[in-house]
Amino acid sequence: MKPLQNIAILSNASQKGAEKAGFQLKKIAESHGIFVKISDNFPVPDQFLDGMDACFVMGGDGTLLSLLEQGVKYGVPVAGVRYGKLGFLATFSPEGLDTQMPQIFNGDYRIGSRSLLSFQEKGGEPKLALNDLVVKSGSNGRLARFSVFADDEPVADYACDGIVFSTPTGSTAYNLAAGGPVAHPHARVVLMTPISAHTLTSRSVVFPSGVTLRVQSNNNPDTPLVSADGQPAFSLTSNFPLEVSASELTFPLLEELNHSHFRVLRNKLKWD
Repeated sequence: MKPLQNIAILSNASQKGAEKAGFQLKKIAESHGIFVKISDNFPVPDQFLDGMDACFVMGGDGTLLSLLEQGVKYGVPVAGVRYGKLGFLATFSPEGLDTQMPQIFNGDYRIGSRSLLSFQEKGGEPKLALNDLVVKSGSNGRLARFSVFADDEPVADYACDGIVFSTPTGSTAYNLAAGGPVAHPHARVVLMTPISAHTLTSRSVVFPSGVTLRVQSNNNPDTPLVSADGQPAFSLTSNFPLEVSASELTFPLLEELNHSHFRVLRNKLKWD
């Protein structure tokens, strides 16, 4: 890949050591003649990634997810330096900045394209999620009822605490905790996993790209809660039905040349 000339650094000041590491990386980059733009503001400033060759995130997966919109808009690959507790996206080591980064700056990296979810409420504009869209009961302790359709064909009616719609990247997040399968990150699929379904035969379903899912709320006493990548999906009350599909857009993720997705899985999930 081409050597890096302009980079952005985003540090999560709430993570111990992250801000210090951000300035350490800035010093290393500038010693290699690289222009550096650095911030610890959330949300990130407008046009923060405009004109950058890459962005390095000091924090966990949540910090990295905050750059989704700009990473897609400007086509800037994002690399995570892990400071979170259970990050699958932040794969660089803070202890290895001095040895790892000079090689990265010289072009020894690859860019992985991660699939995204496209979702929208009734009458709304499409939005994106890298991990998942979660639809949950708006009532504490009460089941919610949903119907799901695939291209207008009925799939199932659910009585459950909620439903997780996940990308392969997000398959190791809430989807996994709810009992869903792990998907290879290069797969173009949408995983649907009910949360604490009232029927034991309710299981995860995997849909290919090109299928549009429609989620209908069935006479629930309170409007269901909808979140995307752990944040409220809409500014106001969600208008059902919702539509969910695999987006044609992708999120660029900067990785080491020897990066192994399954090595990360074995380490994080204690499969060794």
